[in-house]
Amino acid sequence: MDKSTLEEIGIIDWVKIRDKFEKPDLLLGNGFSLQFSNNFSYSSLFEIFLETCDPTHKSLFSHFGTNNFELILKYLDQSKVINSFLDLPTEPIDLAIAQLKNGLIAAIEKVHPRYQDINLEQLERMAYQLADFGNIFTTNYDLFLYHIIMKSLDIRRDNREFVAYQDYYWGPSVAAGFKEFVNYQTIPYKHIYYLHGSLFVFNQELKDVKIIRSNREIELIDLIANQIRNSNIPNFVSEGTGEDKRRSISRNEYLRFCSTKLKDSTNSIVVFGNSLGEFDSHILEAIKAKPKDIVFCMYVGDKSKEELNHEKLTFAKNFNKYQKEIHYVDSGSLFTLS
Repeated sequence: MDKSTLEEIGIIDWVKIRDKFEKPDLLLGNGFSLQFSNNFSYSSLFEIFLETCDPTHKSLFSHFGTNNFELILKYLDQSKVINSFLDLPTEPIDLAIAQLKNGLIAAIEKVHPRYQDINLEQLERMAYQLADFGNIFTTNYDLFLYHIIMKSLDIRRDNREFVAYQDYYWGPSVAAGFKEFVNYQTIPYKHIYYLHGSLFVFNQELKDVKIIRSNREIELIDLIANQIRNSNIPNFVSEGTGEDKRRSISRNEYLRFCSTKLKDSTNSIVVFGNSLGEFDSHILEAIKAKPKDIVFCMYVGDKSKEELNHEKLTFAKNFNKYQKEIHYVDSGSLFTLS
């Protein structure tokens, strides 16, 4: 669809309105990661995990009624304790625990490219383009923003006027190879908030910590896999309803912190790669907590005018009687990676 037709239905290029906003915040979803790898077209990491399981364990893990890997592991550990107390066999539970760990590792490796396969020039270009924005809120739990942060810090070392991103994981940790979450910042960075946690974030002795890839020869995925093998499941909110996610967030200090930051922000916000559907009701509530201008990025592709108008209407219904403006832009006009 040509630009003039898009403008007729109120979808314009970002360049035409960006001067209206002074470093707006970003809300990123799965569509952001799809720019770097088509592997992220998956609908559910848990569904990919189930594909790695034999029929018996697939039935078992589905029976728990949750997509929360950490909670399933907790149930299995509790079952093992009960069986031991009752002098019942624990070998089947040990086998299920091993399947859970290895299956999660396999699912992560299936969807996430290894560092050597990532286009680092694209990440650097993205780091420069993010300079036009403020803080980043993301529902993604993959590793691309981790690497983009590292790129932005590299740029800052060469250009002290460049404002890099940080994520509040800078405190000393009880174990080597980690940084601890600290709820304040002493350097004027911009910030990234992992609203649903991330694959590189863990709980360690009741503290939220982030794996640090200090040696760039070591794969971040391998470091994560080692933690999972040691029964330390990444702290991320996977699939589920908005209420499921809200409960998971309420149980974790860091996730509550990120949610509060989104609720308290009065900055204009650009929504990219996130449809804010029925399972993101908690995100919608946070955005609406403080009125702000919203820029909703729409993927055009080969959609018809009718489909795009319906998508606009569906999004607008989330903000009935909203006090601020909602703008619609072509998502393809926001970032350029080539």
